[in-house]
Amino acid sequence: MDANEKKQLLTRALGLPECVTITAGAVIGVGLFTVGSSQVGVMGSSVIIATILAFLLVLWPSAIYGELGATLPLAGGTYAFAKRAINYPTAVFCSWNYTFAQIGIGAAEALSFAKYFVWLMSAMHINCTVDPRIIAALLFVFFVIINYRGIEVTGKWQNAFMYFFWGASLLWFGMMLRRVELGNFMPILSGVPTGVTAFAKCILMVWWCFAGFETVVGMGAEVKFPQITIPRALIISPFIVFAINALFQWFLIGITPLAAMPGLALVEAPFADAMKAAGIIGFPFIVLCLGITFGGDFSTMNPCVTGPARYMYVMANDGNIPKIFGKVHPKYKSPYISIITVGVVGLALISRGSIGIIADICAFCQITCYIIGYISYLMLKKKEPDLERPYKVPFGTFGAYFSIIAYLGLMILSVNMIALPWNIAFDVVCLIYFALYVSRRPIPQDAIDLDLLTLQTIHPTTEEKAALDREYKIWKYGALGAFVIANLLFIVGYMMK
Repeated sequence: MDANEKKQLLTRALGLPECVTITAGAVIGVGLFTVGSSQVGVMGSSVIIATILAFLLVLWPSAIYGELGATLPLAGGTYAFAKRAINYPTAVFCSWNYTFAQIGIGAAEALSFAKYFVWLMSAMHINCTVDPRIIAALLFVFFVIINYRGIEVTGKWQNAFMYFFWGASLLWFGMMLRRVELGNFMPILSGVPTGVTAFAKCILMVWWCFAGFETVVGMGAEVKFPQITIPRALIISPFIVFAINALFQWFLIGITPLAAMPGLALVEAPFADAMKAAGIIGFPFIVLCLGITFGGDFSTMNPCVTGPARYMYVMANDGNIPKIFGKVHPKYKSPYISIITVGVVGLALISRGSIGIIADICAFCQITCYIIGYISYLMLKKKEPDLERPYKVPFGTFGAYFSIIAYLGLMILSVNMIALPWNIAFDVVCLIYFALYVSRRPIPQDAIDLDLLTLQTIHPTTEEKAALDREYKIWKYGALGAFVIANLLFIVGYMMK
């Protein structure tokens, strides 16, 4: 390995805790506390049905990405998989969609933070008249700075944000338990929309609370012992995300006066409006806003800068965007030009100020990428059946076909006709860009060599493997325990009605 190749290599510094908090953190945030929880206003306590369906729609896909990430632990995630399994143009198209979607989620998360931050200031009797877009923009810049300083720093911050969120959530749950009205839980099917498209729209908005489950595979080149760590993180994370979504939904249903519940469908800060309607103010309200803003929002924004920057890094190395985006900081070992660019695009999206339209545009982009990811999984098995696969998904081929059909159906049934022109225009720009700039530029040999070097990972020693197994057992049982508790609470709610 020569000096130039060493400069371009990323550092493997992420362990299982960081991979779980990055994966879960990328998901938990703007979806749950805005468009996701607003579905309680549409479905009432029947929202758990949409949540279970959304969970099932990510369970197999998450495991499929775990197999892909363990097999090809490279930067760029779906881009790297599609490039090898399908073809270069498809990979570029996918990467553009993913990059835009993740930056969009980060921008929406920043706007969500700003809205709840204003509520927090109000609860502390501080009149905040600053434009929420300015607050959101300053926050986005803060995360660009964190990511600029390298993946190890990013991982430590991510753990802190996620643990703070979980701690604040448990404290809030404890304070809210006595305020829950079990009479708010209607018969389980009573709130399901009768129209297929309306129900699909509800599922999509709740599914958006799970989207991003594959974020950590985009950082595959920075994960320690990726053949073990990546699949384990992607097996655990959907259960954690389900538990958090279901628990917050349960409490939202329980504390919201029945007369005020339909109004949650129309607001951008459902938890704040619910607590206000219920007359719950003071310290509980402050704890909720602190948990959402400095925990949930922060834990999502961090990977929404990290992920797309890695996609841009690998695309630059492959020569389909200018080479400067692949530059690695000599001290921090971060793709710093790409990180700064993510910040600039995020600020532009924040200036639009609308969470709802960003959610629909990003959901369409993400589903497109996921479908390409499932096709990559199938084609890689066909093209390279002898490729070493440290982890194999049970019934993976069937799961991939099922996921392709399910995601296509969800995309078609829930399409937003206002957001669709934006998605079509963006995809057309991607195709034109590829035709004019990329089509005549083969992947350079040094990029191919860099991928080969990145794939040369070390395996854990016997002692390290034992420690990894103990760590995994703790995370696994914790995730399953939270999953069971969340389901039991809804069962109790329906039985006590």
